[in-house]
Amino acid sequence: MVINTEKNAPKKGTVKVPTVNGGPSRVWFLGHGCRPVPLESTGGKVLWAHKDGYFLNAQGQKVKHDYFPNRPSRNNGSHALYPKMRLYGNKTCHHLMYEAWYGARTKGMEIDHLNGDKLDYRPSNLQEVTPAENRRRAKILRAMRAAGLDPRSYKREELLANFQKYTIE
Repeated sequence: MVINTEKNAPKKGTVKVPTVNGGPSRVWFLGHGCRPVPLESTGGKVLWAHKDGYFLNAQGQKVKHDYFPNRPSRNNGSHALYPKMRLYGNKTCHHLMYEAWYGARTKGMEIDHLNGDKLDYRPSNLQEVTPAENRRRAKILRAMRAAGLDPRSYKREELLANFQKYTIE
């Protein structure tokens, strides 16, 4: 009997997840740098947030954001659009990632991307701040880019030190 290896091979982007009692092993996900996204945030669907900034479904397949909303962000009127997960509660990726790793947001607070990259939603790049602090940091990041510096090349601690050191009027 000949086994078709192409047919039996896992799909690209799929991780072999061991099963327990017919379901995926929660221990495997937790042991591989994942945290569960709260079910109320995903419309009742199982979604795991990995520490490297991507999502896995219950079968271990990587899930990418599936669309960008076609509207400017409501806070500053810019056209910087945030990726969303339409199939998982229609929430932004950085909100889902933050909730999985740090819990629910405090009312009136915003999630800041430390390096200013809206597509970088690694937990280490997200921090809860006040709206005023978020706008202040955005001005600092714009000033860094205007000076020819790339905020994405800095480590988290260096960016936080820059935010404390500089004041923008």
